[in-house]
Amino acid sequence: MHFLTITALVLSGVIFAAVTGAPATNDATDASGETPTLLLDSEEQPHHRPKFFNWDYKDLGTTAFEDVPLPARQPTALINQTEQCPDKWLRFADSCYFIETELLGFAKAERKCFEKQSTLFVANSLEEWDTIRAHAKDAYFSWIGLIRFSHYEKNEQLPRWQTEGAINPSKINWLVKPYKPLVNGWTQFANCAASYKSPSTVETASYTFFYPCTYLLYSICERNATIVHALQ
Repeated sequence: MHFLTITALVLSGVIFAAVTGAPATNDATDASGETPTLLLDSEEQPHHRPKFFNWDYKDLGTTAFEDVPLPARQPTALINQTEQCPDKWLRFADSCYFIETELLGFAKAERKCFEKQSTLFVANSLEEWDTIRAHAKDAYFSWIGLIRFSHYEKNEQLPRWQTEGAINPSKINWLVKPYKPLVNGWTQFANCAASYKSPSTVETASYTFFYPCTYLLYSICERNATIVHALQ
């Protein structure tokens, strides 16, 4: 996928990944806790929404996203430890995962998962992260449920997973570590994180990077028993 090629430049020991566009603001200091830190001025700010889902389609109304209407969810059976996942789905702990190989923009990928009674992949542990991304298609990028919103960047250094209870996003395999948004591709028009699966066995050959949310990529859906129950 030639349009996703990254040129790495080594300048004074710092790696800069080439991306389209320029950031709107400078970055603040990284949060150091085990969970994302929200730097809030007050509880009246629109992104302070203490609920199970960290964002939904209303949050996608920026220039970085497509306007994709929601379909109605259909009832689905809950998942438990003794049941098998549907055909072509993978199993890890109490979740099932589907590798979507239709090339879609982020919003349409999220809708595709939505129609399957699932969300884009949210990692609750590094073991889950490593296991599931190992099943992605070699030499391709896949959308995951991780975004750094343009309209939140002054308050939040870390990106957001779609659902609560996930691992600290800085812990996953970003192209440039320690994690900072700008050197990992983030701009006001490149908000969405994608995971690249390299055919190489070199650990650092696979990585996570921000891209414009309208890029057409593969995606990974996750159907979790707790999440499915919350959606009913």
